[in-house]
Amino acid sequence: MDKNLIKHSVNLLEYPLWFQDECLAENSRGVTWSDREGYVYRAGYKVPVKTDGIFLLYLLLQSQRSNYAPEMVLTRYQILKDCSLVPSQVWYDRLEDSLERWKMVGVKFEGSFYDGKNYSSINFGVIDSWKIDKTTKNLHIRFSQEFLTMMMGKGFFKYINFAEFKKLRSPLATRLYEILCKSFHGRDTWEINAIKMAEKIPMKERFPAHIIPKIKTAVNRINRCTDTQFLLETRQIKAGQTILCFKKQTVSKSVLMSQQTANETFTTPDKPEIKGLIELLPVARRSQKTILEPVIAFYEMRGVDYVARNIRYTNKNAKSNYRPYLLKALQNDYGLAMQEDEEAARQVMAQEVMKAQEMAQSEAAEQKRRKEQEENKKRAQAYIESLSENSRSDLQAEAIAKMSDNIKEIVLKKGLGSKIMLNVAMEGIALQRLAEINAGKPVQPTLKMAAEF
Repeated sequence: MDKNLIKHSVNLLEYPLWFQDECLAENSRGVTWSDREGYVYRAGYKVPVKTDGIFLLYLLLQSQRSNYAPEMVLTRYQILKDCSLVPSQVWYDRLEDSLERWKMVGVKFEGSFYDGKNYSSINFGVIDSWKIDKTTKNLHIRFSQEFLTMMMGKGFFKYINFAEFKKLRSPLATRLYEILCKSFHGRDTWEINAIKMAEKIPMKERFPAHIIPKIKTAVNRINRCTDTQFLLETRQIKAGQTILCFKKQTVSKSVLMSQQTANETFTTPDKPEIKGLIELLPVARRSQKTILEPVIAFYEMRGVDYVARNIRYTNKNAKSNYRPYLLKALQNDYGLAMQEDEEAARQVMAQEVMKAQEMAQSEAAEQKRRKEQEENKKRAQAYIESLSENSRSDLQAEAIAKMSDNIKEIVLKKGLGSKIMLNVAMEGIALQRLAEINAGKPVQPTLKMAAEF
């Protein structure tokens, strides 16, 4: 038997043990997902995704090779190497994070667990415990005995090829691979409603027009990366209802190897966030696997903002040795301080801009006030000059009568500034009269000359 073949329970190929949405999984805690057929999935920590599925299958493979021993001791280096990942602190951290995810997963079948003969109820965890030896740094991992027993299948299992599983990369293609491995038992053709397929995976898409193109892309990836080739055809039975028809055929290894050689490139997940992060990298670095892998890993663990700020930090500060500089920045979040400094600088700049705008508005208001005052003064003076001498004398008497006692005393004694005070008072009354003439009713003068004295 191929050393890469792993016994896998048909029940957990039919129902998902890990999920597609890596961003949601990274940011969610305490998730419960229920299938309409009695499958209940709980994750107390982050929800496992494709990367976690690869780690779990590898651990199952090691347990299987040891006659399904529940406990194993492995090196982190060997796990990453055998999973085709670059041994580095980035992936050491991701491996430990994955073990914590599986430790916090619980699965329950409510009368829907099939053992090949009967349906029953079962409730189990995946990993009971794990730890790192402080001296050797080896991982000590203990599987749940119920989980291992279930994975043995007792006659109701399928084999999953670990080498093919880890090579697929695309979460959708990997999950579809699980479903197809389960569904082609003693037959070469399998049909399913497109909407039901989306629910089984599960996918966000809910309409055949959105589901089918993605399934076709996933099938093409499976055909490139595995020994088994699938032909996908569709058949519409009515509006909004489309049947997916899968046909299986096996190709020779020589043909497959030539296909793989032609397509051996590093493929990044098809996500706008990851594409945006790659565009932040220097052009020469955007296709380097040893750069893209840690970027994607930290995106899965920390999110897009975390990775973006550390890429920007590296771009700004790395004069040489870009790769190790970026790895250290990602591990230690060097970009956080730079982001905080940039934010502080933006706030200072915003305050200065606001202050400058306020000063400009204040200056504009003052200029407007002075202009209005000057215009009012000219109008008042013109009005006074148009009066007869008697009317002007009456205006002067009225102005003196309305003055406060202190100012009146200065004006009558012709003290310092008395002439200016009298003119201001007269101009104020003149403006009031002009307003009454123009509006037909009394209006307070806009020129508050008297108040200034």
